[in-house]
Amino acid sequence: MGGKSTMAALLVILAANLLQSTYGRTYTVGDSTGWGIPANNNDDFYDDWADNKDFLVGDVLVFNFTNGQHNVVEVTEAGYDACNAANPVSTGSTGPARITLNRTGEYYFICGIPGHCSAGQKLNVEVRNGNTTGGVTPSTPVTPTTTTYTVGDSTGWRVPTNNDDFYEDWADNKHFVVGDVLVFNFTTGQHNVAEVTEDAYDDCNTANAISTLTTGPARITLNKTGDHYFICSVPGHCSAGQKLKVEVRTGNTTGGVAPSPPVTPSTTTFTVGDSTGWRVPTNDDFYEDWADHKHFVVGDVLVFNFTTGQHNVAEVTEDAYDDCNTANAISTLTTGPARITLNKTGDHYFICSVPGHCSAGQKLKVEVRTGNTTGGVAPSPPVTPSTTTFTVGDSTGWRVPTNNDDFYEDWADHKDFVVGDVLVFNFTTGQHNVAEVTEDGYDDCNAANAISTLTTGPARITLNRTGDHYFICSIPGHCSAGQKLKVEVRNGNRTSTSPTPGTPSAAAPGTSSSPGTNSASSHVATLSLVFFMSIALTLFC
Repeated sequence: MGGKSTMAALLVILAANLLQSTYGRTYTVGDSTGWGIPANNNDDFYDDWADNKDFLVGDVLVFNFTNGQHNVVEVTEAGYDACNAANPVSTGSTGPARITLNRTGEYYFICGIPGHCSAGQKLNVEVRNGNTTGGVTPSTPVTPTTTTYTVGDSTGWRVPTNNDDFYEDWADNKHFVVGDVLVFNFTTGQHNVAEVTEDAYDDCNTANAISTLTTGPARITLNKTGDHYFICSVPGHCSAGQKLKVEVRTGNTTGGVAPSPPVTPSTTTFTVGDSTGWRVPTNDDFYEDWADHKHFVVGDVLVFNFTTGQHNVAEVTEDAYDDCNTANAISTLTTGPARITLNKTGDHYFICSVPGHCSAGQKLKVEVRTGNTTGGVAPSPPVTPSTTTFTVGDSTGWRVPTNNDDFYEDWADHKDFVVGDVLVFNFTTGQHNVAEVTEDGYDDCNAANAISTLTTGPARITLNRTGDHYFICSIPGHCSAGQKLKVEVRNGNRTSTSPTPGTPSAAAPGTSSSPGTNSASSHVATLSLVFFMSIALTLFC
């Protein structure tokens, strides 16, 4: 009986490993230590961390660091040995930084801040193709004990009303640990969040801020123990109470403390215009009709889906809204999709500042109140159940295909794209890009008059209109070698007979399936393995 039990256990482990190998893994570099100068002059810290780990194509490295204090630079082997970032392959300056390992071979990463690499802040990983070997447990990107806190809960990050101690009271009795995330919800252009020293915190002085984030909502990962100090550097805001101190420790959070959720149950994300998105409507009252009877509360989020370069979204005053004037806009977002958090009560006014668009009806007014949304109104969901995120090329990503000019044509074949779907182009920044072009530009591999060009990978593009969409890489020679994609987009729900694109993990770049594998076959494989395990347990136990 003992031998049969052992055999059954081995079969179960084998099946579990086969299941696990279906998906790319996410590694947090340095685990809870994050990406920084190793302590105690341990130059080999990251070498030791990577030792015995088995990295595969499609795995993701997460570098947790504080913006302004560190960065992560992919370099050549010579640059790695010499701690020289003069000619980087790519540079990530915003933490946490996610890098997808999209090819086999050696990868070299250093911190480009002077003195950091030579002090041991460098990492070399070897990536291979195929399944991971058994017995190696990768680091998880976020341990079960870490939490995301929305600073101020539904109030967000703003000058508190008649209470200088509001944020002190908010942080009181909360237990922050390394790896936790603070989300500062604020309107871009009205507030910011600066991390400062204790003295600067006491004096409300941002002259020598450690880092400053000006785009809301801002996410800050707590990557070291000790006290962290945050203020708003807009004149008068800190002294009026817009300041926060948190104490961070190592270890599990103590029981009995309920952390603030990143989004409270009463807040909602609205996709402006639903499947139509943010564009010049065929009806001047379209967005007014869309907002009618909806109940917006503080903390709700508006998602404006538009094509970068064709539209934008500007928040303006009531007079500017009436006149379609953006000369003194409160804020303007030029990259779609754009997310705006409604952080104060009252009327909010939004227009597109591209000439002629606002006067043609591309304008929106919403009234925001405090409190829970009233029952009976179903808000627009940010993504309808019928929309899908596709990882272009699956695990191959977006690159020059090998010996197959039709690779991306084959990939798109038989897929059913609808308005609202998202394409994720996984590529290494500096080596590739993705340009949306006209049909002629696609046929001629000409990006001279590109509709839009995204140069930072992974790039996400929302399909916001019906018809044909054309994408190429504008790096010389890449398009003509087959790095080009055409997709046909239609309106309506996805048909039941169309194949499902990618795996359920396609929404997360770097976690896609093998090329040509759809979720149906993945489910079949999963069920087969479960069946296999059941038979094993029946026969041998």
